[in-house]
Amino acid sequence: MQAEISDLVKKHAKTAPIAANRNLAYASAFFNWCVDEGVMSENPAAKVRKPSKENERERFHTIDELAEIWAAAGTLGYPFDQLFRLLIVLPNRREEVTAMPIEHLDLATDQAPGEAVWLLPSARTKMNNALRVPLSALARSIIIEAIKHPDRPKESKFVFTTTGDTPVSGFTKGRRRLDKAIQDTRIDRMKDENAPEMPHWMVHDLRTTFNTHACEILGVPPHVADRILNHVATAT
Repeated sequence: MQAEISDLVKKHAKTAPIAANRNLAYASAFFNWCVDEGVMSENPAAKVRKPSKENERERFHTIDELAEIWAAAGTLGYPFDQLFRLLIVLPNRREEVTAMPIEHLDLATDQAPGEAVWLLPSARTKMNNALRVPLSALARSIIIEAIKHPDRPKESKFVFTTTGDTPVSGFTKGRRRLDKAIQDTRIDRMKDENAPEMPHWMVHDLRTTFNTHACEILGVPPHVADRILNHVATAT
């Protein structure tokens, strides 16, 4: 069976190399479960190598850096204040968060804030699968703040928008403002015009940061963290 799996993976990789990696990981995770349940004696995919190399970013933020980003975001005003902070709180992809429609939210009540959820249809996720994202009290409060903000067009269906008709744009400009606010704070805190800048980072690194701290600080199993990120299940 190992040879058959290897052959199928290599054929798939010819047209979809990254998808082939993902499907191999799915298969290996399933076979590991079968072994654990006594259905199989060994995992036939365990020694099958990923057919394609991937460039994986390793940058993640320290807790202090997250605090810097959070504080700097608070100086930007709507919509980037709430948007950047929500990207720290929710480990979803930027494209999913920026285009968040109000109709996909169930914000529950102040008496039961823990019941708030964000329902993403399959058409709005990279993996083409519907998601039910529980919202923490903090995430819920950020979303409510954005919806009620006086600068948000009131009739818009989007949480983050400046036109009312489309999701927020100008993300590159908003990011430049954020970086400037971070550096201004560093200069002020260190009393040094040449204060070192925050090492280069991308918004996607916030997802890596979640994964790192969830596993290392909170003790979340890696395969659970991957599912929260809506990745393929980790093959362990």
